[in-house]
Amino acid sequence: MKNNIENGIYIPDEHRNLIPVDEWVKREDPTAAQAVVLVTDFGMLEIAKGDLPGGFNFEGAQKAAAEYRKGFRCPTRHEAIEMYDARFRGLDEAFKKIGGEPATTIGWTSEADPDPEYNSYGAFVYGGYAGSVLDSNKYGTNAVRPVSAFKK
Repeated sequence: MKNNIENGIYIPDEHRNLIPVDEWVKREDPTAAQAVVLVTDFGMLEIAKGDLPGGFNFEGAQKAAAEYRKGFRCPTRHEAIEMYDARFRGLDEAFKKIGGEPATTIGWTSEADPDPEYNSYGAFVYGGYAGSVLDSNKYGTNAVRPVSAFKK
């Protein structure tokens, strides 16, 4: 539930309260934040402030995202598009303010190609610079930006 939080970008504090970015950056160490929360009509998505180091194949990406923190995973195709759209509504700026990286890399989604009879070697990646979602070979390497459904 969104609990009457307006659509926008927030920083979760140590008690899981959502703090507006401009309020958060007044703290002594705004880079202590580990994530931002994107609130849209589709829900609340917690996004790690940077990509995980290294390149991962599809299976490795799923494992690495799950190991990042409890409840985290690779984004769905739809979440990746929401992240791209939010770049132009302050998401990249919020990442910069907390010492993070813009969400501009080519990264794995959580979704394998839905038609395994056609292509069992494919999975979806998103291009953060262009907002594209493409089918890629599962054995290639791409970035991982862990996300989680935000819960208090």
